[in-house]
Amino acid sequence: MFAVHARYRGRERRRADLVRRSAEALSTLDGVGRFELLGVEDICAVVDSAEAVTDTTMALLSAGDWAIGIGIASNSGAEPDEVRKLATAAIGRRCRTGVVRVRSQSGGDTSGITAVFALLAHVLAKRTTEGREATQLMRGGMSQNEAAAELGISKQAMSQRLAAAGWTAETAGWKLAVGLLRRAEDATERD
Repeated sequence: MFAVHARYRGRERRRADLVRRSAEALSTLDGVGRFELLGVEDICAVVDSAEAVTDTTMALLSAGDWAIGIGIASNSGAEPDEVRKLATAAIGRRCRTGVVRVRSQSGGDTSGITAVFALLAHVLAKRTTEGREATQLMRGGMSQNEAAAELGISKQAMSQRLAAAGWTAETAGWKLAVGLLRRAEDATERD
């Protein structure tokens, strides 16, 4: 079982509205429970799977201005409140924007998960508007040909946009993050 706790660290003047809208949008992702508002800047939700955790974390990293804590607990023994507390403890008081911290119920090493999200944050931060458009279509399940047609560009231009956007690194990082999260969840089951 997983939970994601996110804290808005940006300078938006109407931050409460932005945080509320973000919670509503993130709650629509597959496998993500309802994000609860925990004050003006904090939101938290229980998340069903490693894939959903990775998708949620990447959405927050793409948006920028968020610090993120991930809690990992046993599916068989933990209550949702326990895993939420792990995520909240992971984020701590001084977590910086774009930083992902992870805390596992088993107390196992989660540095690999933190590292892969740091690399993904770097890839996402360097992306142009055109790169975000291209990768969003690909993430939505389109082929390169379909995405190129949607954007009104050639297949070659689509390929160039994806290369410049770090699409290959993103997909490899996504798979690695999912694998590491699953491994950490399995370790909590064994303990």
